[in-house]
Amino acid sequence: MLIKPLKMLIQGVLLLSLVLVLIGLTLPQHYRVIKTVEINAAQEVVKPLITDFSQWYKWSPWEKVDSSIEFNVGEPSSGVGAHQSWQGQWGYGEMTITSVSHNKVNFNILLNAEHIITGTFTFIEQNNIVTLTCAIQGQTTAPLISGYTAILSEYVLSNTVSLGLNNLQTIAQLSDPQRVEQSHDSQNSPSEN
Repeated sequence: MLIKPLKMLIQGVLLLSLVLVLIGLTLPQHYRVIKTVEINAAQEVVKPLITDFSQWYKWSPWEKVDSSIEFNVGEPSSGVGAHQSWQGQWGYGEMTITSVSHNKVNFNILLNAEHIITGTFTFIEQNNIVTLTCAIQGQTTAPLISGYTAILSEYVLSNTVSLGLNNLQTIAQLSDPQRVEQSHDSQNSPSEN
């Protein structure tokens, strides 16, 4: 008597596993995250916070996400060829700045020696405001579960990039002495009634 229900349970679990694998195979393996923030600071203040890995500790959210993570900044630490690596409970990785122009910084990330991510920071300065956009894209490589891994990667990166850009906004605005002085002057000026 017990054998028939057990056999049906095993068949059900196998069928469900097969359905999940088939769905996973049809899901896209690519993901893309694009986040934008407006920063009330000069581009000359914002850009070095991105192009110099020795400045990332000020705003990067990864130590909050993974408290075990340890970063190593290589030489050079800024500009094209700048390199940093890390090790944490979720694995290891490395990031390299591949190009820097007036309004764009491109980078590559290699996770766990197999997962490649490309990204770009784009700056648009207008009316004393820097609009900073971070775009990241990648493809997962986990056999049979790549689609699910892509969904998870997009979710984690979306939230983490938003947190990082918000941190960067705060640090840059507090680091721009001219903007801070202007802000204090406008707060201390007599109001017109």
